[in-house]
Amino acid sequence: MPAAESRSTLIGDRSGWADADRLGLEQGRLMQAVLRMAVMAAGSSIGIGLLVLWLVHPVMSGAQRWMLLWPVGLAAAGLLELLDVLRSLGWPLARLAQPAVRWRLIGHSVLTGLMFAAISVFIYPQVDAERRYLLGMIACAAIPIGAMAGAPLRWGGMGWTLVTSAGVLLGVLQLDGLVRDVSVPLTLLMAVLVMVSLNAIGRSVRHRLQAEATARRERHALDLLLRDFEQHADDWLWEADAHGRLRRISSRMAQALGVSDAHLLIGRVLIELLRDAEGSDQLARHLSEPEPFRALALRLPSRQLLQTAWQHWTVSGVPLLDAEARIVSWRGVVRDVTLLREQSRELQRLAHTDVLTGLANRHVLQRRCAEAVARCHVAVAGSPAETSAPPTSPSPMLTLCLLDLDNFKEINDTLGHAVGDRLLREVARRLSVCVAGFGDPAAHVLARLGGDEFALLIDRSHPVAEREAMAQALLQALRPVWQDEQAAVEVRASLGVASWDVLHPDADRLFQDADLALYAAKAAGRDVVRTFDAPMRAELMRRHGLVRDLGLLLRAPSGEHAEAGRLMLHYQPQFDLADGRLNGAEALLRWRHSEHGWISPAEFVPLAEEHGLIVPLGDWVLHRACQEAVGWPEPMRLAVNLSALQLRGDALVDSVRSALAGAGLPAERLELEVTETVLMQDARRAREQLHALRLLGVSIALDDFGTGYSSLAQLAELPVDLLKIDRSFVAALGAAGPRAQQAEAIVRLIVQLGQATGMATLAEGVETPAQREALRLCGCERLQGYLLGRPLEPGLLRERMRLSSSAAPLSLPT
Repeated sequence: MPAAESRSTLIGDRSGWADADRLGLEQGRLMQAVLRMAVMAAGSSIGIGLLVLWLVHPVMSGAQRWMLLWPVGLAAAGLLELLDVLRSLGWPLARLAQPAVRWRLIGHSVLTGLMFAAISVFIYPQVDAERRYLLGMIACAAIPIGAMAGAPLRWGGMGWTLVTSAGVLLGVLQLDGLVRDVSVPLTLLMAVLVMVSLNAIGRSVRHRLQAEATARRERHALDLLLRDFEQHADDWLWEADAHGRLRRISSRMAQALGVSDAHLLIGRVLIELLRDAEGSDQLARHLSEPEPFRALALRLPSRQLLQTAWQHWTVSGVPLLDAEARIVSWRGVVRDVTLLREQSRELQRLAHTDVLTGLANRHVLQRRCAEAVARCHVAVAGSPAETSAPPTSPSPMLTLCLLDLDNFKEINDTLGHAVGDRLLREVARRLSVCVAGFGDPAAHVLARLGGDEFALLIDRSHPVAEREAMAQALLQALRPVWQDEQAAVEVRASLGVASWDVLHPDADRLFQDADLALYAAKAAGRDVVRTFDAPMRAELMRRHGLVRDLGLLLRAPSGEHAEAGRLMLHYQPQFDLADGRLNGAEALLRWRHSEHGWISPAEFVPLAEEHGLIVPLGDWVLHRACQEAVGWPEPMRLAVNLSALQLRGDALVDSVRSALAGAGLPAERLELEVTETVLMQDARRAREQLHALRLLGVSIALDDFGTGYSSLAQLAELPVDLLKIDRSFVAALGAAGPRAQQAEAIVRLIVQLGQATGMATLAEGVETPAQREALRLCGCERLQGYLLGRPLEPGLLRERMRLSSSAAPLSLPT
């Protein structure tokens, strides 16, 4: 009987498995099933062979006896197949999956099929009608039985059907008459019906085998997931009977209970194991009721070393009920949430604490301040004297102090951020000790707001004198020198104070007022205390207005706006010291406001730097100055100052190139001035920018020379054409005394340095003939100052340049 080959698509591509090992195992299982059916098929072949031999042996005589070889061969082939199949049934699945097994079964199937076909071809036509009838019955039974045996392997069953049916047809065709005419179509019809049925049955069997393979795969995956879940997940599975005795418990849960082998806990009552846990009484109540429960919190002592003293679990359970709603068993999950609780507490701490200093953070201070302001409003609203209460009280109910370290950025830049962090921790410690001396810790909130800014909220009624004393005490606590491993640091701070009054609608307004007071303390020279008053807010509004108006002016191409006024340039003339001839001018920015009149550059330039307007403001000056200077007589020079932000930016070179090209001004007539301090802030970047500018053809002037800390080595690397001697040295010239002698020596050294390095020198701020004469004796080449000319508007400057170009050299005033 047939045992044909398997198809890989049966459990391979159709099942979706890509794992070759699993595919081999499934093929082995399939071959195992085929082998079990092959036992029946082989036994049938032996039985049919012996039966045919018994039927035809009496009628075979003489020359026909050789035909008895076919039934004997069929029985022998069946026996051979049976022995091979029985031997193969004990093999492992991996071996059964090998192609040799499949091909051996195919060989047995072909051999038995040919033997059966030979009986139909050679013996069937030679016997009498009675035996022919019996052989036909045997064939009619053997063909479909053999086909059904090979149904899981569709092509094997079809092959058996085709071979045996072909043999029967060949035997029937040897007959004559009505038997042949009827038997041939009946045999064909049977073969077709068997093959159709075989196809349907084979497809059904294959689907069943696929479903079994999928089920085994899913069970295996589920077992792996469940095992992995029990070993690694935070959730532990447990199962108990109706009385709470454990039937199953996760090994990790057993270990958490101090038992290494989970099997030792089987049969133990769950409540008894958790009797030391807080919440076990609630668990006992839930287990006595036929209702599921979820996330019941338990707190129990830790029974494992190297862990926290307490463990936190959550227990969930679902009852299994019988038909009468009685509890049969419990199944549930335990989750160890100890780590989650610890992380939650840590997050709470981090949410309310500054990590570096351990003080309260901004969030805590703002919340406490908002609560305190709300209480103050309630207290004032309930006071009968509310309407007559003055805006400020001799005993403020609430005070906010903002403290900012002076020059902390320089400490970070020079000594490093590690030293800066240690300094902040020391400041926090000193402030904490100082605040502890104020008494009533609940009424004082000391916090770090970020960076080097600290705050103290005084949430109690206190006299103004006490408030001022506390503010001074905070500064005094910081003044002792802090000795670090690397350096001794002078700790200084500025302090702004604001107290609540009925005009403060919320905590934000109180913070704003304290911040204004802090700004005023810094402007007053630092290391001082300033208390908020109404003019500070007016000044703030004025500053905000100036910033807004400056932005409006920069967006106007002409630099003029109806509300903001007008930006314009005045020019400080520059002269040759030898002959007094005018040779150029320095552009000076001026702002005439429509409401406030002339605004000093000392006021609006720092505002532009603070609010990110200095770069567009510098670009406006550069372009406007180049446009106006192109009409000056040649070779008059134009000097324009550059800010630190312009020099550090990426657009400076393109901006200078654009200004020169847009105005048509030759590059050699433009002189760009940078201060020595700006060069020190980022020496490498400044050097790159100045070299790039020098390639455009412009000149570079070093402004305020002598007041910075640049070294001669750094100066030698810079493409500087002019040294501008700072006015502080010029102011001391021409007078008597050691200071004038010292200033003259410094000026002489600067001039000699310029001569030695090929740099010209220009003195600024020259106001007296004595200063001019001293500069001439020192060898200075150029000068500017009120002695020779004050800053001029563009029209007046052009007229003076015209006169200076056409006139003979002038002698400077004496």
